[in-house]
Amino acid sequence: MSNQKGTHLAELIWEASLIIWDEAPGLTVQAFWREYCSFRGDFRQTLPVITKAGREQTVDGSLTRSLLWSSFKLLKLSRNMRITYSVADEARFMHGYTFPEWVLALGDGKLKTTSFKPDTPSDWVQIPQIFLVDHGTHPIGSITEGIYDMFLHNYRQPQYLATRAIITPKNTTVTEINSYMLQQVPDITKTYYSSDSLQNHTQIMLLRNLSPGLGLCNGTWIMITSLGDNVIQGTIMGGSNDSDDFPVRLCYGMTINKSQGQTLDKVGIYLPDPVFSHGQLYVGVSRVRSANGLRILIDNPADIPGDYTRNIVFREAFTDILQA
Repeated sequence: MSNQKGTHLAELIWEASLIIWDEAPGLTVQAFWREYCSFRGDFRQTLPVITKAGREQTVDGSLTRSLLWSSFKLLKLSRNMRITYSVADEARFMHGYTFPEWVLALGDGKLKTTSFKPDTPSDWVQIPQIFLVDHGTHPIGSITEGIYDMFLHNYRQPQYLATRAIITPKNTTVTEINSYMLQQVPDITKTYYSSDSLQNHTQIMLLRNLSPGLGLCNGTWIMITSLGDNVIQGTIMGGSNDSDDFPVRLCYGMTINKSQGQTLDKVGIYLPDPVFSHGQLYVGVSRVRSANGLRILIDNPADIPGDYTRNIVFREAFTDILQA
């Protein structure tokens, strides 16, 4: 957000009587002494990304460490509105948890953990067998078959594409997933060369806020309707706005961090490597509407059981909130 005087944004802030701020945990707060501010967020999710920061610096960069935190009034939501409750979700499938309870326990760092090597963190959790996918001889093929079933019959259907995704910790793996899925599309493909070096980038996602008023925001999913020599045209999934000339990449697969805010019917979590920061595993499992739609493929070294993966939780970032 720009803080320069005389800008339209500065004028808007000055005139506002209420500021609603989304995704508050990743926010460095400055005082707006004239306005009331409403901050929304889930501290179980990923915290601010601070270059070369360790655990202590990352936690110190969160909203709970702001000098203004003592002035906040905390309001809690009591029900997960993303999850569609069903008989399968209510069934107690592991250690007495229902699916919604298990998701919260994972995010709170309350599940039993272990360590498989000396002098390493005890942050490996066991994943219920009902979610696990056998990696077979081609792990990406295995996880995509479970999420993009009947793909050849549905690859042009916006509703089909907008309700599923494969998420993974690293961008390099996202590129592998998207390249594999692009090979499954029977239509003719085109390659667009970008000055931002985006390659192999037809379901796509915007990478920049272009026009929020038109729904063209960072993370917006778009269904391609026309591929020109220099212009890509598409329709926003779930809307009717058209636009062209935008920075994009394929979104059959995306990073776990990028998936924050998405609600999907089918989610595949591909873990060729474990998660590497606070809240990533929780973000992944909480993107899905029900237990039936979650699939997880873990590709561990031979000395670590295949149903365990890391769950990094910095409980000090939200302990006071849980106790409030």
